Amino acid sequence: MKVDFKYFSILTTCLILTPAIAVADKFDDAVNEYIKGYKECTEANTLRTSDLTAAKRKFDAYLKHLDRAKSIDPSILNTTQRDMDSNLRYCERVEINIKRAEATPILEKGFTYCDTAKESLKNGDVPTAQSSMEEYKRYRDDAMIITESIMDVFALASKVRACSRVEEKLAEASKEENALIEKMNAAIGGYKNVISQCEKARSTISSPKFSLDQLDDVNAMMNEAAKEKKNARQNTEAFTLLKEQPNRPQSQELQTLVDTAAQCEGQTSEYIRTATKNKRALEKDINDGIANLRAAQDACEAAKKLSNRFLADADVAKAESSYNDSARLKSKVTNDKKLIATVQQYPNWSNSKQFSRLMNSTESCQKETAASIKKEKAAFAQQQKDAKVKAAREAELEKERQRLAEEKARKEAEEARLLAEKKKAEAEARRKAEEEARRAAALDDVPDDVTVDDDEFGDFGDEEESTGGWTDLVK
Repeated sequence: MKVDFKYFSILTTCLILTPAIAVADKFDDAVNEYIKGYKECTEANTLRTSDLTAAKRKFDAYLKHLDRAKSIDPSILNTTQRDMDSNLRYCERVEINIKRAEATPILEKGFTYCDTAKESLKNGDVPTAQSSMEEYKRYRDDAMIITESIMDVFALASKVRACSRVEEKLAEASKEENALIEKMNAAIGGYKNVISQCEKARSTISSPKFSLDQLDDVNAMMNEAAKEKKNARQNTEAFTLLKEQPNRPQSQELQTLVDTAAQCEGQTSEYIRTATKNKRALEKDINDGIANLRAAQDACEAAKKLSNRFLADADVAKAESSYNDSARLKSKVTNDKKLIATVQQYPNWSNSKQFSRLMNSTESCQKETAASIKKEKAAFAQQQKDAKVKAAREAELEKERQRLAEEKARKEAEEARLLAEKKKAEAEARRKAEEEARRAAALDDVPDDVTVDDDEFGDFGDEEESTGGWTDLVK
């Protein structure tokens, strides 16, 4: 068989060129699809400054065409044919610009919070600065999520760096702020304890079941509340901050607690004043009763001492008078039904206990003293009876002594009379004898002759005739 090489050559050429033509058609189809999207891209770029939403919608349409073109022939992304490389770069810039246009307002909104944080930090309002900085970072991060290319814009990047410096300063200030917050929280916790104790006391004293026996417990609760309040108020930095920055959350919370505590303290104090007034009135009644019982006790002790031994009716009268005073004072107390009811209702009060002790000791004293008076009075009556018997006996004896004395005196008088008569008789006899003797002597006597000088010695002592002395005379 003879082959025509001319036709064979043509056939061979066709077989070789057919795949190349097919590839070229596929590439052209992909480029044509892309060109449709490219038109959307350019329109998106035009709308970017006037209608960002429409621009994004146009660019989304471009991306869809790009995806379809890539699915037809991915090589279009890596070729310079038909200006594909420049077209792709252009649309990439359009995408960046659209994202920047979307992100820039968000970031600029964040910058307003950054400025607020900076100003608040300058004024010492760290909480507001922290809150504003958190808002700034939220807007900044949202903008960065859209595109980080905003940092390629010098003005935006400079502002971001400035805000970073504010954030660093805020971090330092936050350390101090945290210390202040701890102090604020300590004061807040202290006032919560104040309110807890106060409300517990108020609930107790305002209850219909409240008893004056619980007043000491209520006062103890309020004392505990006062201690908590004192501890909280010692945190001066917290209360200085409360005054200087009343709008910060911790300040508002603390102020609310302070106001609540003050209200509770006022109400509870009023309840306590009323209860204390009532208790003092009852305590005064009890103390008056104690005074009467003490006086009754003293009178009883005096009567008891007097009743140890009665020596006279006056002793009995004094003892009975003191005992009656004691009984009267005690009856004054026991007849006061309100007083007795109060002591029975509040037996644990210190003055109620003292009242009960005095009541028991007074009753015991009166019982012992009554028995002692009765015993000693009977003994004294017996003594008086015995004394009367003894006195009667002594009177009889005295009468007998007087009789004997009179008898003796009579006898002695009689003897004296007889002796006197005897002496008188003897004297009379002597007188008579002497009289008789004188008479007898008178009968025998001869009178002297006056004419006869019978002086034996002559004129003894006659100085005219005497010439010698006494010695001469007796020679």
